[in-house]
Amino acid sequence: MEKETREQMRQRLDEAALGYRLGRTAAGEIASWLRTLRKALGVPVGEFAGRLGVGRREIFRLEKSEEESRIELGTLRRAAEALDCELVYALTPRRRTLNEMAAAQRAKRETARKQARAEMDERRVAEGKPRRGPDPQLAAIKELLRLAGI
Repeated sequence: MEKETREQMRQRLDEAALGYRLGRTAAGEIASWLRTLRKALGVPVGEFAGRLGVGRREIFRLEKSEEESRIELGTLRRAAEALDCELVYALTPRRRTLNEMAAAQRAKRETARKQARAEMDERRVAEGKPRRGPDPQLAAIKELLRLAGI
């Protein structure tokens, strides 16, 4: 089997994330999936606690810790199983595709590289050393001459 390229990987992840993004939009803001599911399924706190093998107070603590984003994934997975549900975990881009995000990252890195090279050249010139790369002013003049057809 051929190695998957980064672009292929991003494409596959973008396709997989589409369902999650749609679900997130459709679900709106749900503070505690555990509490919401438990109530929607009609599972009393005592019964849920029994399924998890914990006391009733622990259920309230679990729901609160989920609301506050402090719950551990393993605990959330066990609670989901106790409700006969499956925990689905995903990281999805907020606005763009992964390919668009990767392109923006590449452009940002390239801009930073160019700026670092220019700063290094300026330091070299200030120290009386020759530039390492092409002189930007000379390159600009050459480009103008090329555009003028000279």
